[in-house]
Amino acid sequence: MYISAREREIITLLLDHPNGMNAQEIAVHLNVSSRTVQRELKGVEGIVKAHHLLFKKVSGVGMYIEGSPEQKNELQIAILKSGQEFTQKERQELILCSLLKEPESIKLSSLANELHVTVATVSNDLNKVEEWLKDFDLELIRKKGYGIALLGSERKKRKALGHLIAQQLNEYEFLSVMENERETRNRFSDGLLEIIKLEKLTIIGKIIRDNEQQLPYSLADSAFMTFTIHLSLAIERIIQGEVIQINQVVLEELGTSKEFHIAGQIVNELEEVFKVKIPDAEKGYITMHLLGARQRQEKNDWLEESSTEIIAGSKKLINYVSEELDINFDEDHALFEGLITHIEPAIYRIQKKLDVNNPLTSQIQDNYPVLFKIIQNGLKIAFPSVVFPIEEVAYLVLHFGSSHVIYDNSKEITALVLCSSGIGSSKMLASRIKKEIKEITEIEVSSLANLKNIHFEKYDIILSTVEMPGFSQKYFTVNPLLTKEEAEQIREEIKRNSLTTEATLLRKLHSKTVQKKITLETPESIKQNMEIVHQFTETVLHILDTFEAISLPFIPTSSILLLEVCKQANLRGLIGDYFEVSNQLLDREKKGGLGIPGTNVALYHCRSEYVVKPVFLSFQLHEPMVVKAMDQSTIKIETVLLLLAPVDIQLGQLEVLSTISSTIIEDEESMKIFASNNYTDVYKKLSYALYENLQKRFKN
Repeated sequence: MYISAREREIITLLLDHPNGMNAQEIAVHLNVSSRTVQRELKGVEGIVKAHHLLFKKVSGVGMYIEGSPEQKNELQIAILKSGQEFTQKERQELILCSLLKEPESIKLSSLANELHVTVATVSNDLNKVEEWLKDFDLELIRKKGYGIALLGSERKKRKALGHLIAQQLNEYEFLSVMENERETRNRFSDGLLEIIKLEKLTIIGKIIRDNEQQLPYSLADSAFMTFTIHLSLAIERIIQGEVIQINQVVLEELGTSKEFHIAGQIVNELEEVFKVKIPDAEKGYITMHLLGARQRQEKNDWLEESSTEIIAGSKKLINYVSEELDINFDEDHALFEGLITHIEPAIYRIQKKLDVNNPLTSQIQDNYPVLFKIIQNGLKIAFPSVVFPIEEVAYLVLHFGSSHVIYDNSKEITALVLCSSGIGSSKMLASRIKKEIKEITEIEVSSLANLKNIHFEKYDIILSTVEMPGFSQKYFTVNPLLTKEEAEQIREEIKRNSLTTEATLLRKLHSKTVQKKITLETPESIKQNMEIVHQFTETVLHILDTFEAISLPFIPTSSILLLEVCKQANLRGLIGDYFEVSNQLLDREKKGGLGIPGTNVALYHCRSEYVVKPVFLSFQLHEPMVVKAMDQSTIKIETVLLLLAPVDIQLGQLEVLSTISSTIIEDEESMKIFASNNYTDVYKKLSYALYENLQKRFKN
C-alpha cells in the first residue's frame, strides 16, 4: 500500500498521542493548515483500517487510533517500511547520517537516487543541513566534481551524532526502548540504525548501570541517556578506526579522581565484550561524563560542597530575574538549592566541553520567550566568565518556571465556561470551579450563541456543560455540579500543560505590569461601570419585587409542567408567549438534564426573545416527578426553580442571575432553603446574597 509522507506524519502523530489530537493540533505540529490535514484524513483512515485498527473521531477529544499494541506496532513498522516518499525532515536527517558516517566525499546524484528526489531538491536540503551543522562547528564542503563532505574533528562529529540521536527520544522513551529492542527500531530512522547498533546500546547501558553502584551519587536520567549514547558512538567509531584526542595534562588531572578508576573498569568491560582496544583518551572522556553528570542525593549538603562563587552567582541570578519580572523568587528556597545543584555540574560540563542534550530546548524557548531572555542576560551578569549554551539555559528556565512563587504572585489560569444560555448551568459550574479547583483563578462564562466573538487564545482551558460537535478547540464536557473525577481530570490537564500555562502566566504578568503603569480611569470607563451598577441594582429590585413561591396542582408530565410554570409567569406579566418559552425550555433540557443531583430540585433556565427582564420564580409540585439530572442520572423533584433571561442580556442583569445560580448550590444549607419553596426563607437568602455582591462591587 502506498503511503504518502504527509499520511505517515499524521499517523505517527496519532500513534504518539493515544489520547487524541484534533485537526488544529496536528496542523500546528506539521506546520500546515487545518484544511490540508482534513484533506489527508480520508487516506489516513483507509490505511488505519487496512491494518485492522479503528480510526476514531470523538467530539471534545479529537482523533485517535484504537487497537491492540501489537496491531499499532505493525502499523508503525509498515509506515517505516513504506519509504516511497520521505518528508523534508526525514531527507535532511538521512543526509546528516550519511555525512557523519562516511569519511569520504559523497556524490550529490547518489544521495538523490537514495532519497528518490531530484539533485535540486537535495541541494536545497543541504542548505538546511549546513545551517544545522554550524551549531557544532562543522563545515560542509560542496565542490563540483568532488561531491560533498564534512570537515571537522572526530569529537565534534560525535557531538553532532549524539545530538541527532537524542532529538529522536526523550529520557522516558530512551529508558523504555532500552528494554525493548523492537520498540527502539520503530523509534529510530534507518539512517540512525546504521550508525548506532541497538544491541550495543543495550549492553553498554547495562554496563553503565552495573558500575553506577560504585559512585557516591546517582546519574540523572538525562545524564544516563547522554552517557550511553556517547559510549555507543565511541565504540562504533573506534571499530571504524576513528579516534578522539585529549590534552595529556587534562588526562593526568582526571587520573587523580575516583571517577577515573570507575571509567577504567567500564573500559575493561567494553574491551572484553566488543573485542576492541580503547585508548586512554576515551577513558578520560568517560571520566568527564561521570564528573559532569553528578547529581547530589543529599539535599542538605549543597552549601558545604559548593563553591562560594556558585552560591553568590546563583543568588545574583535570582535577584536579577526577580527584579526584571517584579516577582520575589528569593522566597523560594528550593529554587535556590535547585539552581546550585544544577549550575555547578553545568559549569564543569561547559569548561570540559562536554555535550548536553535537552530535547525540550526549542519548546522551552517558544513557550518561555520572556523568561528565557531574562535568564540568558542574568547569567552574563551572575557568571560573566562562563558562556552558557541554550540547552543549559533551558534547564534553568524550568527551575524558575516551576517555582511556586510564580503561582503565588500571578494566579492567572483562566477558564472559559460554556453552556447553551450562559445563565444557569454554566454559572453553577463556574461556582463549583471556584470552590474545587484553586488552580483556576479567572473564570469567564459565555453562551454558545456568542462563540464567534470569543478569542479562544486568551483561555488556558475550555469547559462546557453540553456536547459541541464540530467545535475546533480542545474542550472538556463536564457536569454543572463538577464531580470529583472531573475536577481531578481538569487538574491533571492543567498540570500536563504546565509549561504552556506558566508561559501564559508570565506573558499576562508582563502585560499587566505595563498596563498598570499606563492605564488610568477615564470618564467613559467610570460611566460604563456606573451603568453596570445601575443595571445590577435595577435587576435586583425587579427580581425581589416579582419573586414568588407558587404551589402547583397535580401535573402528569414534564412537558405539561413546563407549560404550566411558563403560563404562571405569563399571567404575572413577566414573559410573553409562554407556549414558545416552554418549548425553548424543553429544547434546553434535551441538551443536558436540569435536575440538581443529590437534591429534589430542578433549575429550568434559558434565554428567550419573549423575556424582557430577568425572571426568578419557585414552584412546589403536588407530587414528585422523575426528571433527567445534570449528571445524566434521574432524580425525583418536588421543587422547580425558573430562571429566565432576555436574549440580549445586559452585564448587570447577567451578574444578578450569576449570583442567583451560584447561591442555589453554595452549600447544603442553601440547597435546603431553595428546595423548601418557603417564600420567606428563599427571599431572605436571595436578598443577602445579592446585597453582598453589590457591596463587593462598591469595594472594588
